[in-house]
Amino acid sequence: MELEEATRERALESGSAGTWAGDPDRLSALPDCLLHTIMSFLKARQVVQTCVLAARWRHLWRSAPCLDIDLDEFMTSPVGFEWYSGSDSDSFDLYNDINNKKEKAWEDFQDFAENLMHRRNIALLDSFRLRVRSVPRSYEPKFADRVAGGWLRRAMKYCTPEPPRPCEGLNSNSWHLKRLYLRNVALDNRFTKHVSLVCHSLEDLELKDCRCEIRAITSDSLKNLVLKNCKCYRLSEIKSPTLKSLLIAGGSNTNEGVLVIVVPVIAHLCLDVPLHFARRISINQMLSLPRC
Repeated sequence: MELEEATRERALESGSAGTWAGDPDRLSALPDCLLHTIMSFLKARQVVQTCVLAARWRHLWRSAPCLDIDLDEFMTSPVGFEWYSGSDSDSFDLYNDINNKKEKAWEDFQDFAENLMHRRNIALLDSFRLRVRSVPRSYEPKFADRVAGGWLRRAMKYCTPEPPRPCEGLNSNSWHLKRLYLRNVALDNRFTKHVSLVCHSLEDLELKDCRCEIRAITSDSLKNLVLKNCKCYRLSEIKSPTLKSLLIAGGSNTNEGVLVIVVPVIAHLCLDVPLHFARRISINQMLSLPRC
């Protein structure tokens, strides 16, 4: 694999592969389940890089149940990315250098993410995180959120899980995914349709800084739903018979009608939204909060 070979070559050149001569490799002696637990605390780039540790690790990353793809992993320079805006005319060369590094970081991230999502079947994951933006916004090009949304859309259309065992009761289109976290990803109105078709086991969904053309969020499996600082277009319904926790904080919603929330078993509800988020919010058809 291209991604794996490039990682292995870099590690060999730096002398980081392998263990000290004579030292027992106790870490590699651990069972796969424990090594996968260790990997769950790493970012995706670090997880792939474990393939150079030893022969035992070469393909282990392919079966890790968690994947966390983050643009921040590709920001190699500690200076200037977050704060420099190019307003100082005496620092033109520094400004150009920083811009070049930003472009290079995005190109590297895009190549890595597309390659990884093409070769790693995310339908088999338990948890998937895709973070395109950090605060403040300074790394990615203008339409990066749409690019990232395209990765997810294609994955939901073409990634299929392994054939289920008879006792599992899952159909051939059902993903294993239980947790999905997206940041600065553009989601069209088909997103929830794709989720309902393939993510039958999804329990936790968190969207942060996303542009959402979603009109309704419905699920028969969700337990926790978080929308933070999302720019929503005509969101009018949230419906789930299993949802226990709902948090909507900040953001905007162009829907000028009623936001209907039907969550009969809700235990924790937090709506910290601006006054113009909706004309009214109806919860379980019993409580109606008028627009101020």
